[in-house]
Amino acid sequence: MVKDYGEYFNLAHIEASSHIYGPGERFVVWFQGCKLACKGCWNREMWSFKSKQLIHKERLLEIILTTSNIKGVTFLGGEPMHQANSLWWLINQIRERTNLTIFLFTGYEQNELAQLGQLSNILENCDIVALGRYDENKKNINQQWIGSNNQIVIYPAGSRESEQPELINQVEIIIEADESIRILGFPDESLIKVMIIN
Repeated sequence: MVKDYGEYFNLAHIEASSHIYGPGERFVVWFQGCKLACKGCWNREMWSFKSKQLIHKERLLEIILTTSNIKGVTFLGGEPMHQANSLWWLINQIRERTNLTIFLFTGYEQNELAQLGQLSNILENCDIVALGRYDENKKNINQQWIGSNNQIVIYPAGSRESEQPELINQVEIIIEADESIRILGFPDESLIKVMIIN
């Protein structure tokens, strides 16, 4: 299922600097829309395909290219494969113009990606890929980059990344200028309770 927003991406969120979604400091893009709808998903608000944050493709590229001190770009969601045509345009532009590495999260399995005609693009253009649906019954938040034991992380041939995931749980807590708090990652319940109390 590919959704076409024309010259725009439909995004849920952008984080210009994160250290938990791949090796090094990374620019992170969450796509809006996911038909996979995994039970227990942390990002249910990203399931809807209604326009949330529309941003022109060229504008997103410009923001990424002018962001300093990042090692790579990470795409997740939602489901990035639902906006595959625009995604591959953006990735190709990034690879042509920079040495930034590409980390893609998708809920699809390799055989499904092959059926969708997307596997070759992934293997040729991504440095790291997290594959598979989140499985609530196999939840394991003590794995870097993935949330359940059935999911896998692969490094396609020609990958420019070598850092392997660790058995740790990473969370980023961001305090905004208005003193609001955002939590990125998979926080355990005790952390959430502490944040609510304080």
